[in-house]
Amino acid sequence: MEEAAARTGLSDFGDRAFTSALDVLCRAQEEESGLTPLGRVVAHGGLVQALSQRLLAVEWLKRHPEIADVPLASPIIVLGGMRSGTTRLHRLLALDPRLSATRFFEGQFPAPPLGFSRGGRDLRPLKARAFLAGSDLANPALRKIHPMRPREADEELPMLELSIWGAQIEAQRPVPSFRSWSETADARPAYRFLKSLLQLQTWLRGEDGSRPHILKTPQYSQDLAALLEVFPDARIVAIHRDPARMTASAASLAWNVMALVSGTVTKDWCGHEWLHKTAYRERTAAAVRAANPHVPAIDVSFADMNADPIEVMRRVYGFLGLGWSEEVERRQQSWLARSRRRGDHGRHRYSLQEFGLTERDIAAAFPSRSPA
Repeated sequence: MEEAAARTGLSDFGDRAFTSALDVLCRAQEEESGLTPLGRVVAHGGLVQALSQRLLAVEWLKRHPEIADVPLASPIIVLGGMRSGTTRLHRLLALDPRLSATRFFEGQFPAPPLGFSRGGRDLRPLKARAFLAGSDLANPALRKIHPMRPREADEELPMLELSIWGAQIEAQRPVPSFRSWSETADARPAYRFLKSLLQLQTWLRGEDGSRPHILKTPQYSQDLAALLEVFPDARIVAIHRDPARMTASAASLAWNVMALVSGTVTKDWCGHEWLHKTAYRERTAAAVRAANPHVPAIDVSFADMNADPIEVMRRVYGFLGLGWSEEVERRQQSWLARSRRRGDHGRHRYSLQEFGLTERDIAAAFPSRSPA
């Protein structure tokens, strides 16, 4: 925190509820992560960056109190497990100019420098491009697993990290005690701050908040109760995938990242950790939805999205009350064609056995599920 304050020249972090998470995380990193020298640099740098962004965001909110009054129209929550197809669904929705979504550079750098002027030159996309170039050099396989581009819609997970919250932390280094702690900790402060960041984002764009925002990160399955408390008028578009494939893919992504920074992490550990996390999130989201039957929701499947994504999107549009048009379909077909040409989907290979898991493990963790 002192380093972030020195970097920015600021000292007000806003609500300090996040400091409990920071204490738990720092202990977990020291005792459980097995960080290599590179891993220590990456973990430390990531936390300083997140806290620096928090300081800047709080300062923007203080200097412009009108941001707190920016309305956010009834948001759309894309709900699903990690590697369930949420990214494709999210990005197809984000092609519609009637809707709003966080772009990658806005998620990574939600608060611009204090000298930034609305309507002026925004250097954050260039910073995001440099960030992705460095990521590609360090871990070229990651782009194939989760393609990212500076101005394309992406999840809000980095924004949650400003509150030391969310699986962006847990997917980067082994911190099982932090994961366990977060399952019972109060998520509401992180989501109240996320709302402030979305209001800041809307204000920085010069928009009035009338376009419904598409919210997407698998973390929302774990924190759905807090998310719905902060956004009580939200609507849910949930996607489901065969839990065996989903868990193996999630473990593969986590291993791909963790192996670069931890000298002790194993594939078996990643498999069992993400089996727990994937099943826990699904159970939690199902319970919250059952307790809130008034929240509008539609369910779609990964298999149907693979077979006929446009037909699934037509169903989603009908649920949302958005008119379907030739222009909407043209945009989505064009994006799907570009995605296929770039190989954004289908290159990621993984198996349960590679991560020490069996079909019996999956059946025990997901007793109510069948492949979908």
